Amino acid sequence: MISADLAARRQAGTLKMGYCVPAFAMPSPGLFRVPNVARIEDVDVLGNAREAERLGFDSLWVCDHLMLGREQAVLEGWTTLAMIAGATSKAQLGLIHQANLFRAPQIAAKMMSTLDLLSGGRFIHFFEAGMGRPEQVAYGLDWDDNHDARVERLEEAINLIKALFASDKPIDFNGKFYRLTQAQLAPKPQQAHIPVWLGEAFDPVIELSGRIADGWNSTPVTLTELARRLALLDASLARAGRSRAQVEISFETQILVAPDLATLRRKVAGLVERMVDTKAGEPQPEVSDFVAGRVDRLPETMTGPWIIGTAEEAKARIVELRGQGVDHLMLWFMDAPDTDGMAYFMEEVAPGFR
Repeated sequence: MISADLAARRQAGTLKMGYCVPAFAMPSPGLFRVPNVARIEDVDVLGNAREAERLGFDSLWVCDHLMLGREQAVLEGWTTLAMIAGATSKAQLGLIHQANLFRAPQIAAKMMSTLDLLSGGRFIHFFEAGMGRPEQVAYGLDWDDNHDARVERLEEAINLIKALFASDKPIDFNGKFYRLTQAQLAPKPQQAHIPVWLGEAFDPVIELSGRIADGWNSTPVTLTELARRLALLDASLARAGRSRAQVEISFETQILVAPDLATLRRKVAGLVERMVDTKAGEPQPEVSDFVAGRVDRLPETMTGPWIIGTAEEAKARIVELRGQGVDHLMLWFMDAPDTDGMAYFMEEVAPGFR
């Protein structure tokens, strides 16, 4: 069944706005990912999260990695999310692509239940089968190169977690990958049903999403590719006797919004300068031309999958995303950890979709 909240938002044409909290430093080739800092220690992570909630963002997200970004320096996801939960009071909370293979699912269930209870029922369980082989191997964690097997394991982990949440008595669980003996989870999460989100556009994940997902997320892609992915999801839902009416659609992307072309040019120039200074790479020729004022348009590699431009251009792109069926935006602000970009977005762009 579709939730009353999601049905009302779709009827009104409104979107939820999610803020991806900077938890790593990533000046990188192609300006992909954020924030625009050389050291994660220079980011006021909790301050950014609190400011995002104050500005009205509906959800706060933290990446789930062990090695990522400049010098592979990234904050541990669950610890960071728990700190953010204590520093905020309203926004929903989630890990981006919570990695099943990082933690035993029965332990993850206990962590989820605790965070959801103490945060007032704000947790979203955005789960994935595991995509980062290098960090898994580096940390000596279990890994299977067979992606289909990892997705099978993910489904069993979800079933185990649901079984723990559902039972008021100790349970046994005898699966292919996991076993429990008289395990009991108490106290329960505050939410009667913690929403389960999945992502990725691989066939086994799409099939699993069609059967069980409450939400489905796409990483940054063009509108054409998003339409293709959603068509695959629709087909999977139909095979499972469900429809997109039962699934919240999220689009995760980078964003850089400015009041005018000159300001946008200055912001991109600052990103390029940081990238070059940290020896993270060289800008594309088209980006250099934009920074120098030789052209007024950024390359399709940026404007296609991202939200980047003036407020009017950002509004136009979000209208297109909403037209594709997107319900929830998960936004990586390219000028983070500075907060003026996200403040401008919430003041000048977001109100048209709230």
